Amino acid sequence: MPSRELDIVPRPRRADLTGEAVRLEAPFMVGTDNDAGAVVALLSDLLERETNERVVRSNEESDVRLTIDDAASSLVDDSEGYVLEADGNGIIVRSPTADGLRHGCQTIVGGLERRNGDWRFPAGEIRDWPATRWRGFMLDPARGILPLERVKRRIDQAARAKLNRLHLHLLDHESYALESEAFPELNRGPDGENRPAYSSEEIEDLIEYAGRRGIEILPEVDVPGHAGHVLETYPELQCTVEDGKPSDGTLCLGTTRTDEFVETLLGEVIELFPFETVHVGGDEWAMNCSWNECSRCRERMVREGSETVAEHFYEFVRRLHETLEANDRRLMCWNDQIDIAEAPDVPRDALVQFWRVAGNGRGPVEGCSLERFLEEEFEVVNSYVYAAYVNGWISEEYLLGWEPRSRPSIPDERAEQVIGGELLAWEPAAEETREYFERALPSAIPVFADRLWNPDPIADRRSFATALTRHALGPFVPAGFDIYRELGGMIIPTEGENAPSPPAHAHRSFRDRSPREARDDYEDTLETLGSLSEADEVVYPETAAAYRDCLEWLVGVADREGRGVIDRP
Repeated sequence: MPSRELDIVPRPRRADLTGEAVRLEAPFMVGTDNDAGAVVALLSDLLERETNERVVRSNEESDVRLTIDDAASSLVDDSEGYVLEADGNGIIVRSPTADGLRHGCQTIVGGLERRNGDWRFPAGEIRDWPATRWRGFMLDPARGILPLERVKRRIDQAARAKLNRLHLHLLDHESYALESEAFPELNRGPDGENRPAYSSEEIEDLIEYAGRRGIEILPEVDVPGHAGHVLETYPELQCTVEDGKPSDGTLCLGTTRTDEFVETLLGEVIELFPFETVHVGGDEWAMNCSWNECSRCRERMVREGSETVAEHFYEFVRRLHETLEANDRRLMCWNDQIDIAEAPDVPRDALVQFWRVAGNGRGPVEGCSLERFLEEEFEVVNSYVYAAYVNGWISEEYLLGWEPRSRPSIPDERAEQVIGGELLAWEPAAEETREYFERALPSAIPVFADRLWNPDPIADRRSFATALTRHALGPFVPAGFDIYRELGGMIIPTEGENAPSPPAHAHRSFRDRSPREARDDYEDTLETLGSLSEADEVVYPETAAAYRDCLEWLVGVADREGRGVIDRP
């Protein structure tokens, strides 16, 4: 039986199913016969959250058993892989690592269904492993601090989709999202008012919460560009320009004060975040840079032998690399300001996050490509805008046909250098346009995750959408229920440049139905969502509430369409 019939997102790589179902009765008995107690505890929490049933931990008698087993590696050939066997004796998950067991647990949770009063899981054997090792998503508290509970909800959604990285964009023009002991003014506004920022205790809480779910947290301190807030707070880090105005968005690289500032800030980050990689940004400085006009930058360029501002930047990157390497950290940066047409003097162990070749006037263009980074022996995380930028860029048509080693063009012999991908949720500056993440991310995260986990094409999109519905809402949804059919697609319309988008794809949602027929179907779907919510049978009430708002908007659209009114509600 093909894996698509398992109706799980991400789709397992191999599933040999019997067509029968394993019935499980509450309370669920879960256990282990070796050192997997922490994952058993996680599975217990997941099952209770998803099913509203009691879970009992028992190593003697269990319905679900988790086993660390080196022999499983010969079947899946990946440390994150797992083997799941489900039959009349229950469910056994085996993996050589705790990470693999966690993924198996998410498959159990995703595959459970409530049918006729019974809990059921498809019988058979699953052998599953990820196609890529870096499977991430990014949140942007620098542009708008996110409540801790919301971040944890995103971590849960990411772990459910078998992602393993959370990238926190901490510094930008708007603010710095960490409390800094060395630079407390970074946590204040221009009038001295306190700005919200995460304390060290809150970050430690997030690290523990994410780590328990197999997710490492990647911190990003974006320099030397996107420095409006830093320069407003510490104007001595601005360039020195005799005739004209210095950049108000890019740090001066001619002064050692900038080096000391950045190294101290990175020191605080390294102290707080144990992950082996630190992101230093490095994007878009060419859009607002005064290094050529700055007397201090020119002097340093002469002293260091840099003939261009690009070489001036590379010298800065090498200094950051040295700082991070001395602290056993790997440097990661965005790609767009590295002129890869030539062999740039940037350490080849830097991890490059590719999002696009710079636009005209925004950085190097001619001769630049993702493929050139691979030719220069860099490893790359693929965050190409059309597949990874939730705000206004991604579309269902593009994302379902994408995978990180296919677009942009990547030669087969270089494919392994693309170690994965990352979904990016940049916060819009305007508060009123941020609500769309609650409706967009519950489907965007698992769809993107599927493209990182399983490179096979999605042949049956209708079945995938049904699986995605259960993934987003939980195991109590009726058989065959497809919320995305009514919303007009699996990728909900997303914002761009702070411009509000419609809550759903109205024209695609109508399909061949009359406005009255569409309205009736919207109201039926609203009734289903309402019943699930009232019975506390949706895993994320916020997602159900967001989808109800979308459907109510569609009801209004159908009313107007029926009257011939083209203005949307």
